[in-house]
Amino acid sequence: MGIFGQIKEKILGYIDVQLKLIKLNFIAKTSNVLSYIIFMSICLFIGFCILIFTGMGLAEVFIDAGLARFLAYFSVLGVYLLILFLFLAFRKRIISFFANGFIKAMTEDDNKG
Repeated sequence: MGIFGQIKEKILGYIDVQLKLIKLNFIAKTSNVLSYIIFMSICLFIGFCILIFTGMGLAEVFIDAGLARFLAYFSVLGVYLLILFLFLAFRKRIISFFANGFIKAMTEDDNKG
């Protein structure tokens, strides 16, 4: 094997290592993004459950306070509508919060301490 054969083998080995490194980096980034999405889905589910049970409890408080059952549930609906309007009013900040989290998950440094 001549000198050119050795150089060729070293170049091919270098290219192979670089391709494997690119694959590993892609897998790491993809796993970060997927774990972020799964984490946010779990948080949203837990938040939804908390919201449902809080609404039922608040309706029971209104019923115990003397309101009719339908008025108590419509009062809770009013609270939920107020929360919805607050979310709509602050939607740009909320969207940027989640977008920043997504970008952070995509660009997180692989060389953590």
